[in-house]
Amino acid sequence: MDDIDRKIIEMLRQNAREPFATIGKSVELSAPAVGKRVKQLEEKGIILGYSLKLNHEKLGTNVKGYINLKIHQSSTVRTAYNQIIHLDEVHRCDRITGEDSLCILGYFKNNKNLVTFIERISQYGIPNTSIILES
Repeated sequence: MDDIDRKIIEMLRQNAREPFATIGKSVELSAPAVGKRVKQLEEKGIILGYSLKLNHEKLGTNVKGYINLKIHQSSTVRTAYNQIIHLDEVHRCDRITGEDSLCILGYFKNNKNLVTFIERISQYGIPNTSIILES
């Protein structure tokens, strides 16, 4: 990987839909040459995929927050993770170190929806919730 690859990655990080022609102008390569480099970065496993950023407020999810979950028994961490990761409200679920076992980033329609979610996951452990005010 060289400086051109790093520049391509940075431009794709800012906008994964950036046309190869635009990237090419920035790195002084043709669009096909940029495409070839991107394909090589994908094949090497450096670029793993592309994601979609959503405006959650326009989708009606006005509350977002982190819920740290202290699992009741360590033997249920994997079970809890496998169940929680697939819930609609969950944007991200990470196994973490420390007193808590899971850190969940969730998007909720309103506070009532958040409370319902917390009640649902409480079967696995003790939740500690932080609502995101601004990001």
